[in-house]
Amino acid sequence: MKEKEKKLRRILRIFMTLLTCILIALFFGIMVLVSDMQGTARVVNYAGLVRGKTQQIIKLENAKEPQDEMIRKVDTYIDGLRHGSDELNLIRLDDKAFQDKMEVQEQFFEQLKEEIYKAREEGYENTQIINKSETFFTICDETTGLAESYSQKLASLLNRLEKIVVVDIIGIVCLFGYELFKALRYAAQNRVLRQKVYLDEATGLPNKNKCEEILGELNSPEDIIVCSFDLNNLRRINDSRGHEAGDAYIRRFAICLRASMPAEQFVGRAGGDEFLAVTHGLDREQMTQCLEKVRRDMREESKVYPDTPLSYAAGFALAGDFPRSTMRELFNCADKNMYINKNHVKREEAAAEKHQGYQLLKLLNQHGSNFSDCLYCDARMDTYRAIRSSENFFLASDGAYSGAVEQIIEEQVEKSSQADIREGLQISELQKKMHTKKDVLEYEYNIGKQGAYNRLTLIPVDWDEDKKLHHFLLAFETIRKTSEGQTGAKEQLQLYYEQLKQSILENDSYVDALLELSDVIYTVNLTKDALERRVVLNGKEQKSRELFMDYPLPCSYRDYCWEYEKKITQETIAGYCMTDNCEKLRKRFENGETNMSVEYCAREDDGSIRWVQKTVLMTRMVVFDTEILAEIPMIYAIILLQDTTQRHERDEQEQARLQ
Repeated sequence: MKEKEKKLRRILRIFMTLLTCILIALFFGIMVLVSDMQGTARVVNYAGLVRGKTQQIIKLENAKEPQDEMIRKVDTYIDGLRHGSDELNLIRLDDKAFQDKMEVQEQFFEQLKEEIYKAREEGYENTQIINKSETFFTICDETTGLAESYSQKLASLLNRLEKIVVVDIIGIVCLFGYELFKALRYAAQNRVLRQKVYLDEATGLPNKNKCEEILGELNSPEDIIVCSFDLNNLRRINDSRGHEAGDAYIRRFAICLRASMPAEQFVGRAGGDEFLAVTHGLDREQMTQCLEKVRRDMREESKVYPDTPLSYAAGFALAGDFPRSTMRELFNCADKNMYINKNHVKREEAAAEKHQGYQLLKLLNQHGSNFSDCLYCDARMDTYRAIRSSENFFLASDGAYSGAVEQIIEEQVEKSSQADIREGLQISELQKKMHTKKDVLEYEYNIGKQGAYNRLTLIPVDWDEDKKLHHFLLAFETIRKTSEGQTGAKEQLQLYYEQLKQSILENDSYVDALLELSDVIYTVNLTKDALERRVVLNGKEQKSRELFMDYPLPCSYRDYCWEYEKKITQETIAGYCMTDNCEKLRKRFENGETNMSVEYCAREDDGSIRWVQKTVLMTRMVVFDTEILAEIPMIYAIILLQDTTQRHERDEQEQARLQ
């Protein structure tokens, strides 16, 4: 019986292959025919066009209007109809009757042209131009009819081929339907077999089928407790280390969960990263103690894998708390409690990660450079996590370190430096060179870039028990050249804001808020006492003119402030003078102050009073001086002015109201 089935399958496959080959050949034949028919249609059109153009020529020539250009076009059309023409996109019809008629047409057109030229000299009344043109038109009609007849032959052939294709497709569909029927029958048989197998091969626990069977029970005894478990961070592990690492993470959890729960209680894998436990004979307190034991065992197991500690959420529901509930309903209640626990666990993990980020950024800031972006990298696991990233940072928030290196090289580094930097960033090279906290590595690239160049700084964090580099920081820095290029206001403000936040991760929306709240922004080089430029914000041009004196820039910041001081009232001049020269601001910065704010009152030319809040944000930046060809530290400030007159007026009105 089996031998006959094999033979039948073999014959059916051969027949299906044959039908498929025939179908392919037919499709190619149809494509060729369709192409020929399209070309034939153009031939028919141009055959008619010859007649129409010739009629037009005769009429205009009889009206004594020479049409040499149109005659040349008709010659071109006739030649294209006889021999084909790429210029006119005409094919040569492989039809003898048509070609013979075209030869006659071509010869007769030559005679007609002679009559045209004769009519120009003697007048059409003295020539046979009318009679010969009528004969030529008859020939044109016959030529067009022959082209149409040839096109009809192709259409008939195409129709026959289409019928054959339909028959061929019906045969293939029938054979495919037969194979599909057999496949569905086998699939149904296999599905029945799989439903009888309850073991999850990946974890060794009862699989989803068994869990569904248990949850499908309509009654839940009062001593039943259903517990739902859900693994955390599986997606991050899959994305950064691959699905094999994710599968290993699931296996570790399954083994530890099974070992921690009492042997007589049910533990199964409900699917993916979800697990199910069903206990009998335990009360709430005993179940709580059981889950605490599971948590302790998970922590102990994670000590062996410190880079991927087991993280999960758990929730349970007692049948006694939900009388007459089904097992599925009880599981849904446990699942809700699990998600409540997941929120707590996630918050704790986020707080721990945030605290670690603070400590790492403190380490980063000890190196005294203004790094715009920074990765915390694991050399052993080949992973990274961004602990500082600017708005336009090109890497994902986490992922594989080796993949990030390739992206850095391909997208950021010029071709001439790619090989050296790629080699320098390899983990094997870093482990050779980084043995102490002092082994900080730097790689510069894009040196020839106008306005700025870039630097990668690698800072070791810790080493494993074998004294191999375990964690390190990879920081990104842009060094701006003093005589080339200028940064935008928002970009520069963000650099200053990084200094203010120190160990806090960037919050770009706060930068936007500062820009929105400010009426005027200008930048000052405190090292060189240079007020470099004023930034006019969109929609605040009038405020900019009111708050900023008409003064040629760049200029001395001290001179500008002294000139503006003439407008300051005596009551507020002390606050104004706290920020009126670069030396004072540099001293404050060297004493650890990176920002300060003062408020003063200015009397305008028309006698009105204007209150202004002045905020100074300071930072130290390393720039490359193209004159001395060396890097030098510079202290910069960005100064934000806000008109607070209306706020003071509201305060005065409120005080008057209270009095």
